Amino acid sequence: MAQQPSRKDKQASINQNRQVGNQSRKKSAPTKAGGRSSASLLTWGLVGVVILAVVGLVLYSVLGSSKTTAPSGGGSQPAPASVSAAVTQIPLSVYNTVGITSSVVPVTAPTAISGQPPLTYPNTSGTSLPGMFYYGAEYCPYCAAERWAVAAAVSRFGSLSGLNVTTSSSTDVFPSTQTLSFAKATFESQYFVMKTIESSTNIPNPAGGYTTLQRPTSSESALLKKYDNSTYVPGGQTGSIPFIDIGNSFLVAGSSFSPSVLQGLSHQQIASGLNDASNPATQAIVAAANYLTASICKITNGQPGNVCTSKGVQAAAKSMNISF
Repeated sequence: MAQQPSRKDKQASINQNRQVGNQSRKKSAPTKAGGRSSASLLTWGLVGVVILAVVGLVLYSVLGSSKTTAPSGGGSQPAPASVSAAVTQIPLSVYNTVGITSSVVPVTAPTAISGQPPLTYPNTSGTSLPGMFYYGAEYCPYCAAERWAVAAAVSRFGSLSGLNVTTSSSTDVFPSTQTLSFAKATFESQYFVMKTIESSTNIPNPAGGYTTLQRPTSSESALLKKYDNSTYVPGGQTGSIPFIDIGNSFLVAGSSFSPSVLQGLSHQQIASGLNDASNPATQAIVAAANYLTASICKITNGQPGNVCTSKGVQAAAKSMNISF
């Protein structure tokens, strides 16, 4: 597994922030008319008004356009419908054909743990269901890779909406990896409840690191403190992101596959390739999603049956030595 970034060791402030400054126009000292006619003065006055008007329009165009095109949700913006549909509706044939095989990069299964109290969350009706917790950050390249697989996997159990698109940091490893963001996402399922935290944007903070986006609750912080370390994830690092807890039965600390397979691809290219089982990026995403799906099937007692008994999920379950 590639070395993962720590929340306690966030990247230094990016020094390439653009600053927009308004330049003041210096007015020359007034001079005497010196024999000029009033008509001449009027003409030059009108010319000055026109020049000022043009300058004003140019400034409005530049400043106004930069303001209206600024992304919402921190460093992200709503995902195009085509991207959301592609990642949440991957054909079953692709899941079954890929299974857990990637021809380009290794794909790692979640780590199984035992003897822990089940993680549960109440649904909107107050019913306690198995819980899944995701913690990441928009600047993080490893989170960028993992979100594609997470979005694909959970969509097999319910409805995932409100996805944003964003990119990882342009100055980190695997720079500007195109990805999704869960900052404004909602998930509805009769089988389990998922909670997500995107801790930071991809926007540099002048004081260092990146600007804060969402903060975990005290109970979520306790999960991170207890499980996000090498004690429960051998080979992992304390504070690795992304961090995923599936029912206190399976953990992911770091990405399931290298973000290198997504380099140079746009959101639309990644999404549109998800119906092609021979696509290298698709293979990595779908293999990781099958592993995540098998882990979720374990905490939902094999429900829904049409998902948990599918060929791709069964291949993942066999590799992980679990049954449901």
